[in-house]
Amino acid sequence: MKKKLLIYSAISLSLFVPTIAFGEESQFDRWTTLGKTNTGETLVLNDTSVKIVEILVDESLNNEDGFYDNLPKTKVVQFDYSIGGRKRHAYTKSCKNGAVVGNAHWKTYTTFVDYNPQYFLVEADSEASKKMIKRVCSLSAYKTN
Repeated sequence: MKKKLLIYSAISLSLFVPTIAFGEESQFDRWTTLGKTNTGETLVLNDTSVKIVEILVDESLNNEDGFYDNLPKTKVVQFDYSIGGRKRHAYTKSCKNGAVVGNAHWKTYTTFVDYNPQYFLVEADSEASKKMIKRVCSLSAYKTN
């Protein structure tokens, strides 16, 4: 009887314990508010999402199945941010050794075509966006790949 009670307790407990799925916010996420954009929206960076990854040089190719793994790749800094409460996933090539290089910008997406994200360029044109890309680059200095 005790064994059955223990099993039922574990099952009922598992129904109420939240699980973290890919792309969902975790209790370990640390969001930093960076200020307002030129349009007045609040820009916020998920500090814990910053990481260095490799992507295909030609980002327009859908490599979900690994078919293009033999093509050239480049390292980028990937991160999550929120603008006006809308969460975005992005990457930048504007970082080198923890510093911003060149024209500060990133690429982000809001749509998918055939399971492939459609990226568009975002220029760091406000004080908040410049602050964000600087923070992204700074945090990337502590990441390894």
